[in-house]
Amino acid sequence: MASKIVLYNPRAVFWTMPLALLAIGSALDRRRYEVVIVDGRLDPIETLFAHLEDALCLGVTVLTGAPLRDALAVTRQARERFPELPIIWGGWHPSLFPQMCADEPAVTAAVSGQGERSFAAVVERLEAGQSLAGLPGVTTRHEDGRIALDLPRPAEDVNNFPAHDYDLIPVEQYFRHKKRRQLDYISSQGCRFRCNFCADPAVYQRTWSGLNAERMVTELAALWRRYHFTDLAFQDETYFTYPRRVAAVAEGFLRAGLDFSWFGTMRADQGRRLDDEIFALCKRSGLRTVMIGLEAGSQATIDRIQKDIQVDDMWATAEKLVRHGIGAIINVIVGFPGEPPESVAETLRVARALRAMSPTFDLSVFYFKPYPGNPIAEQLRQQGYTFPGSLEAWAEFDYVGSRSEWLTPTQQEEIEQFKFYQRLAYGPARPLRRPLQRLARWRVEQRDYRFPVERRILEWLKPPQALS
Repeated sequence: MASKIVLYNPRAVFWTMPLALLAIGSALDRRRYEVVIVDGRLDPIETLFAHLEDALCLGVTVLTGAPLRDALAVTRQARERFPELPIIWGGWHPSLFPQMCADEPAVTAAVSGQGERSFAAVVERLEAGQSLAGLPGVTTRHEDGRIALDLPRPAEDVNNFPAHDYDLIPVEQYFRHKKRRQLDYISSQGCRFRCNFCADPAVYQRTWSGLNAERMVTELAALWRRYHFTDLAFQDETYFTYPRRVAAVAEGFLRAGLDFSWFGTMRADQGRRLDDEIFALCKRSGLRTVMIGLEAGSQATIDRIQKDIQVDDMWATAEKLVRHGIGAIINVIVGFPGEPPESVAETLRVARALRAMSPTFDLSVFYFKPYPGNPIAEQLRQQGYTFPGSLEAWAEFDYVGSRSEWLTPTQQEEIEQFKFYQRLAYGPARPLRRPLQRLARWRVEQRDYRFPVERRILEWLKPPQALS
């Protein structure tokens, strides 16, 4: 009889499919293990507990912030109800804080980094009744309570792992909650770049591996015929890393007669280097939108955060996107420690000009929040900055909706006004909204947000959605 492995995805406000759990669940030997994924966004807690009655272990994927809060609460409830059950945490938070996670009494062990091999090794040891100590990529406790820090497990080529088995999740339920037949898919792991505000280099050590194009087309063709999705979201850190791979996938979509739109992540310098022929090919194959992290409009700030792009890269990429009728989500960050006011102002100026280039462009403005695992955070620590010191405190960490510690109240007020009015000013033109759009555009261009009555009325009619 196969041993049951139960995997839990914590509650969150977004509806991305639990790709991390699909990855580790699909990598287990299905002849030996029955894999059950329970999603806290879809299933009541009693569903999880019912599956745990005869489970070999519980695995939980843990993201900092609100998902960590739910992961911690559910883990503690599971431990109280099933005192002998091994509970394994993995994901971004355990990858950056393995000792803190393994120190939680309800947690048996924490898996860091790429989890497919590490979690499979954990499951085999548990089935054999053996200790987890000494496993690469796994942090656990000795019998005397001391933490046994993990030995690093080198990242492996993702082509060595089996295809993700979407039968493990109720795909149609995610379509309903997304309000579109959008499939999430990840074709690569890691990122080769060195941005010094990002935790990715600390987790993946600037490595990157991606599925080969032929395999991607084969998998996605089968998924499309099975689930009839109309949109595909590549959840890669940087999908456009290798142009030849991107072109081969787009050609494969067209050759197989696949009919869906798709979305992918792109760096500004990647877009500038990408041939117009490949842009046109991607457009024909269904590319609708790319997401680009510009981060700052000031070249001095871009250089300081080691983004390794030029502002001109963004302009050149934006012009190509407009020319080919491709949309964009452009992300910027304001309020880096020590960032001068003129840098913040320049970021907003550049962001406004980019946003005005096309109604199919969108813009997201984030406040910098220091997150360990990168040089900026380490520098702040050396300067005496206090990071959260417990799982409960990190559960309150909000890297999306919170304000900045390095901007004045006046700056933050202008940024909040800008975030609202730029969405209204440059979106698709609609007859009933045109007077409001003209007023919003005037406000953004003049930086005049006095007496924002229309904003208060609109937000009263449609309150802003929580992002975290």
